[in-house]
Amino acid sequence: MTLAEKNPNLTSALIQRLRAHVDFLASPELEGRGTPSRGLDIAALYLETRLRALGVRPVSGSSMRQVYRLGDYRPDTAKVSVSVAGRVLLPDDYVFWNISRDPAGSPFRYPLVGVGQGVVTPKVNDLDGIALDGSAAVALKGAPWELEPDKVFGPDRALGKIVAATVRGARMIVYLSDELDSGADEESRFFRQMRDATVSFLREQGVGHASALSPIVIVRRSAFEAALGRSFDAASKGPLDAMIEVRVDAPVREGQASNVVGVLPGVDPELRHEYILLSAHYDHLGLHETPEGNKMWPGADDNASGVAGVLEVVRQLADPAPQRSILVFFGSGEERAILGSAFYNARPLVPIRSLGVQLNLDMIGRSDGTIEGVADGSPDLFAAAAECAQERGIELIPDRQPDWRLVYLTDTYHFARADRPFLFYFTGFHDDYHQPSDTPDKIRYPEMARIVESAADLARRYADGETFPKFTRPEWFVTPPE
Repeated sequence: MTLAEKNPNLTSALIQRLRAHVDFLASPELEGRGTPSRGLDIAALYLETRLRALGVRPVSGSSMRQVYRLGDYRPDTAKVSVSVAGRVLLPDDYVFWNISRDPAGSPFRYPLVGVGQGVVTPKVNDLDGIALDGSAAVALKGAPWELEPDKVFGPDRALGKIVAATVRGARMIVYLSDELDSGADEESRFFRQMRDATVSFLREQGVGHASALSPIVIVRRSAFEAALGRSFDAASKGPLDAMIEVRVDAPVREGQASNVVGVLPGVDPELRHEYILLSAHYDHLGLHETPEGNKMWPGADDNASGVAGVLEVVRQLADPAPQRSILVFFGSGEERAILGSAFYNARPLVPIRSLGVQLNLDMIGRSDGTIEGVADGSPDLFAAAAECAQERGIELIPDRQPDWRLVYLTDTYHFARADRPFLFYFTGFHDDYHQPSDTPDKIRYPEMARIVESAADLARRYADGETFPKFTRPEWFVTPPE
């Protein structure tokens, strides 16, 4: 008999509280919790009020709000020009995906460096021995093996090549493709969708770029070769003795948003200076203009579910009081290039090195009896979490899509790059992901309650003195700590 089966009344009360949190956060009054928005501010007030009732305090001062400034622009309002070796490319010959770069820094001008196909795996390393710091890495679509047309992520796809080049110092990636117009594969369709997405960035002095990735320009191979004045193939490696320049002129909307950060103090005089980080992003996609008027993206699973889960984990940790302290982080701007967690890590309220483990809850409301545990670099943490999950009657399974490298796409990234062990609880993507149909009525509350109970059990282990897990940086995760 599992612990949940032994305590059905407690589980029933937990389900009611989870449902109430999700119903409120995904309600029409909060307008989808866009960053920034009135609805997001209401959600922040709700979270701070709930946390105070559980004994959570501001880390410093009188407020739990950590305010930051941001800007954004819509690509359809921007004027973009791209030139290679001084020759301006036609708009139909490229797609520019600006990942969280402020257009105030335009023009972006870098020397071109060839990296062949740009593939980096344990057996193939096209970047070996090539100096990329401050450059634009030029990679040809393809790999020494046949590509799978339905894949977007992986070391042989553009996103994998962006990561590999970015972490070696490249400031931009030029990706050469013969299929720019065809839309014949998922990768081509993905980048055309990304081209039209709102570009968001931090506007804070001394704070770097939020995204893990450098901007990418997907260029028709023939147009690039014509501008460069020579061919480019898998053997083209090293400096190309030419520059790329990207100019962006866009009307920027400015605003501010806030993370909600608090601490549940530990009671042990020595251990209280060590922290378990509980995190969930509380923003979503807000309101969208449609021919029928504004339509709300409620974000019940993404991520009202995770926020509700963290609130209830905190409730279970508050009594009895933990030995170590619990740092609670509700980040905003996650859907806008993980802005909130980027800002927090640039301006931490407690030393990053004092964080012994991060438990991140993001989309935990659609369990089929399993929960994915993304714990790259911490097998001991995964094993402990699996044991806690089994006790609560739910199965923790490894990431179903490891090539997606989900750590780069959510609030775990900025903590993991500082070598903090993390576990990301996730019940998987579904047809309602980032759609107006992500509504509270589709949340599977009994399974969600078991996930929350298992996360609380795991947090309690570390909160009461169990040795923190080790983090071994995965081979593919080579972003240096800041």
